Amino acid sequence: MRSPPDHSSESPQPPIIKMAFGGILMGIANLIPGLSGGTMILAMGLYTEFIDSVADVTAFRFSKRRILFLTVVVGCAGAAIIGLASAILYLLFHYTTAMYALFIGMTLGGAPLLARSVRPVRADAVVAIFLGGGLMAGVFMLREGGAMPHNTGMDVISGVVGSTTMVLPGISGSYMLLVMDQYDRVVGTVADLKSGIKNTDMDVIRRALGIAIPVGIGVVVGVIALSNVLKYLLHRHERATIGFLLGMLLGSVIGLWPFGRVPSEDAMERRSPIELRHYADRCGISLPDEADKPAIIAAITDYPNPTGLGDPPPSAIAIAALAVLGGFMVTRALAAKGQVLSGGGEAVA
Repeated sequence: MRSPPDHSSESPQPPIIKMAFGGILMGIANLIPGLSGGTMILAMGLYTEFIDSVADVTAFRFSKRRILFLTVVVGCAGAAIIGLASAILYLLFHYTTAMYALFIGMTLGGAPLLARSVRPVRADAVVAIFLGGGLMAGVFMLREGGAMPHNTGMDVISGVVGSTTMVLPGISGSYMLLVMDQYDRVVGTVADLKSGIKNTDMDVIRRALGIAIPVGIGVVVGVIALSNVLKYLLHRHERATIGFLLGMLLGSVIGLWPFGRVPSEDAMERRSPIELRHYADRCGISLPDEADKPAIIAAITDYPNPTGLGDPPPSAIAIAALAVLGGFMVTRALAAKGQVLSGGGEAVA
C-alpha cells in the first residue's frame, strides 16, 4: 500500500488569523456544556495541524511551525476562557436557546470541508461516518454515572478520559467526568488546592495533591498517546479517519439541542438572586420568599418541566433557526479560507 505524503511538510502553514480564531472558538467551546474544543478546531479545518503539533511537541520534536501554531491556538484559547467566561455565561443564562443554536450552526459549518476531504466517497469512509455518529449518539444517551469508585486508579483514568475528550471532537471532557461520577472530585480538588495554598494548610494541600498528581499523570499519558495515534491514522488511513471525525462532528449536535434547556449551574452561579427569581417566574417555578440563591438554583435545576421549556413558541424556533444559519455561515466562511483537512487538495471555494 502506498504511503501518503507527509502533509505537515507540504501544506502551507495556516494563516495566523485563522489559528487565532480557532483558538478563541476552542476556548469558548470549553465554556459551553456539551461542546468540546476539538469540535471547533475540526470545524475550522485545523485538526490535522493541531494533532501533528501536539504529537510532535510531546515527542520532543520541536520546530518553529509547531511551536508557533500551539502558542497561538493555546494562547488564544486561554485568553478566551479568561476574558469571555463571564460574557458567555451571561449569554447562556439569558439567551440559552439562541446560544446553543449558534453553536450548532458553527459546528455544522465545518461539515462541508470534511465531506470534501473524504472524496471520492468509498465504503470505508461511509462506515466510519456512521461509526463516529453512533459513538456520539451513545455518549449522549448516557444519563447516570453509576457507582464508580473514587481512588487513585480512577484518578489516573479520569485524567486520561479528560485529556482524550479535549483532543477528540464532539466529546465534552466535563460531560464524560460527570458520566463517570468523577466531576466533583476532580473539580473540587482544584478548589481545595487553591484554598490550601491561600490558607497555608498543608493537610489540605497534601490531600489535594494526592488526587491532582494522578489526574495530571493521566492527562499527560492521554494527550501523548491519543495525539500520536491520531497522527498515524490521519496520515496512514486518512479517508476513514476523517470520515469517523465527520461522523463525530455531526453526532455532536445531539448534545447541543437548544430547546428545553435549563441554564448550567456555572451560568446560574454568576447571576444575582433577583435575576434567578425572574427566570424562575418566567418558567412558572414557585419559590418561597425566604429562598436563598442556592435554594433557587436547586429549584430551577430540579424542576421537571418548567413552563416554556417544553414546546418552544414560534418566535423561539425562528430565533434558533437564524442563529443556526448565522453560525453555519461564519464557520463555513472561515474554514473555507484554508485548505482541506488533508492538506493535499485545493482551497475550498
